[in-house]
Amino acid sequence: MKKKPTMRDVARLADVTQPTVSYVINNSATISDEVRERVNFAIKKLNYKPNYFARGLKTNKSNMIGIVIPDILNEFFASIVNELKKTLQERYCIVIQSTNYDAAIEEKELRSLIDYNVESIIFAYQPAGKNICGILKKHDRPAVILEGGSGCSGIPCINTDNFYGGYTAAKYLLDQGRKQIAYIGQNSHIEALKERRRGFFTALNEFGGGGPVIEFETIDPGNKWDEGIRLGKELLGHSLDGIVVSSDVIAVGILKSILTAGKKVPEDIAVIGYDDIPLAKLFVPALTTMAQPISEMCSMTVQKIMQGLNGEPVQDELIKPELIIRQTA
Repeated sequence: MKKKPTMRDVARLADVTQPTVSYVINNSATISDEVRERVNFAIKKLNYKPNYFARGLKTNKSNMIGIVIPDILNEFFASIVNELKKTLQERYCIVIQSTNYDAAIEEKELRSLIDYNVESIIFAYQPAGKNICGILKKHDRPAVILEGGSGCSGIPCINTDNFYGGYTAAKYLLDQGRKQIAYIGQNSHIEALKERRRGFFTALNEFGGGGPVIEFETIDPGNKWDEGIRLGKELLGHSLDGIVVSSDVIAVGILKSILTAGKKVPEDIAVIGYDDIPLAKLFVPALTTMAQPISEMCSMTVQKIMQGLNGEPVQDELIKPELIIRQTA
């Protein structure tokens, strides 16, 4: 069995001292660019992996950050993890936990992250469990919650203006002359989803629609694609000319059912999704959607995490989503 490379091996190849290697890895001292390049070259050549757990026991700093997501298969959350890793993984080991929106699993995974001595925790969604915010505060770990809503006082949240998103999507269809518009939402505790729904109906109340509005509430399913296909078939039994969907994955499933039935999009039925996942661009026809500004949200998240680790005060943020007009509306 091949012996794993050690920090001493890296130091020998880079022709530096072992503490210098540690300084480069931890970014804990001023090191010249030339020395830093030699050390990083040696790390890559030897495929050296720092032992974060052992180092955490010694220094009480694990150099680990935990990211909690609800659904590892959902492209939206996969994109968030990818963006966060781009910025964080050079300095931190990233530990990812998936919870399936289950409060018991959330608490179990959060306590595991605390046991791992992670330095900071990012929740990529509003937690389902009522105890989560209390646990975060009790253990005094810098944390940020994406789309946390208003129910986690004392933990900084980065929210998008979901009311504006639902309102904008509905108004766009009304401005296009659509009259019979369905809203497809998820029956969920998540404040962001409730706000999208509220924005949608506020626009309808303000500007009016000439026909009935049909609403289907669905529990957050394990396979949103299949749920979308099922809902699409159900919607075909109604007279509709527009649909707003609270999730791109469900929207794409609905599109598949509509197109399979021989309907034209957007001529017969216009569809607007929400999130702007990569699939929204690739599906044919490309999905019109309310885009969550993932890069901006993740950049702010990292900034807040660094402020928290430095003991600086951290404030909530509110970002507006953007309507991306493609081929379905």
